[in-house]
Amino acid sequence: MRSTIGRAGLTGLGVAVTVAILAVGCSGGESTSNKAGGAAAPVTLKMANAYGDLNGLPAVAYFVSQVKERSGGNLRIEVMSTYGDFADDAEQQVVRGVARGEMDLGWAGSRVFDTMGITAFQALQAPMLIDSYPLEQAVITADIPGQMLQGLDRIGVRGLGVLGDGLRKPVAVKRPLLIPDDWHGVTFATLKSQGQADAIRALGANPVHAFRRTRNKGLSTGKLQGLEMNLLVYGQSVPAQAAPYVTANVNLWPQMDVLLANPDRLGGLSKQQRNWLEEAAQDATERSVSLADHDAQSLQKACQAGARFANASRGDLASLNEAFVPVYASLEQDPQTKAFIQQIEGIKRSTAAGASLIIPARCTGKAPAKVTNQSGMAPASLNGTYRYELTREDARKFNDPEIDQFPHVNTVKLRDGKAQGGCFGEDASYSVDGSRITFEVAEFGYSLTFTFTVDGKGNLHLTPVQPMDPGDVLECSYEPWIKIA
Repeated sequence: MRSTIGRAGLTGLGVAVTVAILAVGCSGGESTSNKAGGAAAPVTLKMANAYGDLNGLPAVAYFVSQVKERSGGNLRIEVMSTYGDFADDAEQQVVRGVARGEMDLGWAGSRVFDTMGITAFQALQAPMLIDSYPLEQAVITADIPGQMLQGLDRIGVRGLGVLGDGLRKPVAVKRPLLIPDDWHGVTFATLKSQGQADAIRALGANPVHAFRRTRNKGLSTGKLQGLEMNLLVYGQSVPAQAAPYVTANVNLWPQMDVLLANPDRLGGLSKQQRNWLEEAAQDATERSVSLADHDAQSLQKACQAGARFANASRGDLASLNEAFVPVYASLEQDPQTKAFIQQIEGIKRSTAAGASLIIPARCTGKAPAKVTNQSGMAPASLNGTYRYELTREDARKFNDPEIDQFPHVNTVKLRDGKAQGGCFGEDASYSVDGSRITFEVAEFGYSLTFTFTVDGKGNLHLTPVQPMDPGDVLECSYEPWIKIA
């Protein structure tokens, strides 16, 4: 997934991923209107994003694009990706960065706020309460999220909106997690959230707060046996061979993306500029669930990569809900949370659940054994430094959402099974089996396989072995690698 490798390798962790850059930077917003009362001066707002890019966050990406479109380019957002450097508290860092004014905007999962003294969003994370996309859409467009946003002023940020995102499912290393007994003793990764950790603990598992780097390292070392994730991100960033078992019809909770703004920066904008932001946030809110609801396609992609899916029975689902009874009792000690849960339950009773995911027979059962390169070969003939340029025209062919980063040059060094630079970051390995070369990036729990040829000048020509994220195809293999040393 280019969101973790291609961009991180190209720009360095914590460096801006530019969605749009104008000559007037963040400080250019001081002059918000001209003396004749005309349109506000162009402004670029910096937005903190703890993830590699926005490929796995369609609603956030839509919000960014709508700000530019609605303003006619007079208000743009520069996305500062990998904010927090993939630390386990990266989402908390986003919130604090916005509160301090280091960032003008940001987004964080609603789950994180109960670790920062804000309990208003806990009902959104109540286990197996919001368990379908139609229900998520109904909740998002009700007045519930708007009420929840009001409490954010206490931690120094202003809420612009709550966007619906993917439904998070249990993913496991050894077997599907169907009943509480399957969860007992499992070390299970969640993002920062006290409520989610309590729910995992209620099932008999050991919750661990782990963001991308810690999570993928835990999977590669065997310290983690499970995690929760939506299918879009799962298909992009978690190798199916590392954690191949997904419980398809258990939706633990939805991811909800909270758009944040620094109050002072927001107040410094013109009324028109604030309207553009608010209109874009409202539009993104209304469209967000439909943008996230692509589980059927994501299931097919993950299945091709080796994932295997199972459904919990009605009895299994009942046993999971029974295990969560103490969690609800704890949540409902907060009167506001109790009221929100009751409102959502009322909406749920009048909302059809929608179609269930269809699991093809080939995507069930035991996961295929991991294919390994027995020879472990890394031919010395491939050792060297390679360079290739990606142009804007290349990016247009792939509909790349970050076209402002092009053109750019990638440099990759290969040496005795170690790879560095380009789309592979700073810590990758590779092995060759016949005409295939496989790159393993331990930091991100990521592998990419290509067939390759070497021309008479020593240049490498790579062809991706599908399935592969289009961003990786572009960043890693679209142009020949020219050997320069």
